[in-house]
Amino acid sequence: MSYILVIDDEQHICWLVAEALSPFGYLVQTSTNWREGLSLVKEKPPALILLDLKLPGVSGTALLGEIKRLVPEVPVVLMTGEVEVVENTAVAGCLTKPFNLEDLRRLVQRIMPFLPARP
Repeated sequence: MSYILVIDDEQHICWLVAEALSPFGYLVQTSTNWREGLSLVKEKPPALILLDLKLPGVSGTALLGEIKRLVPEVPVVLMTGEVEVVENTAVAGCLTKPFNLEDLRRLVQRIMPFLPARP
C-alpha cells in the first residue's frame, strides 16, 4: 500500500498528522529533515506529500521544485505557518498552520479517496 509522507521540521506536527490520518487507514511516514524526506521520495515515492514550506537549510519552493521534478505525478499539499500566496506552483492544496485536523482529513480524503480503511 502506498503511504503519505509528511516533511516538517516540527516533530509534534509530524506526530499530529500521523495520529490524525492513521485511524482512517492511511499509512503515514514522517521526516523532520528535508534531506531525509527527499531521500524517501527517491527511494519509494509516496502517494501524497505534506510539505512544510519553512524548513531550516532549504527554500521551501526550491524543495517543492525538486520534488515535482522527481515525482511530478505525486500530489503535494503545502503546510505553512504564515499566510502567504504560493504562485505558479502545481500543488493539490495548502493548509495554514495551525490547521484544523478535520480540514486535514477532508483534504487528504479528497485527494486520496481510494485508500482502503485498515481492518
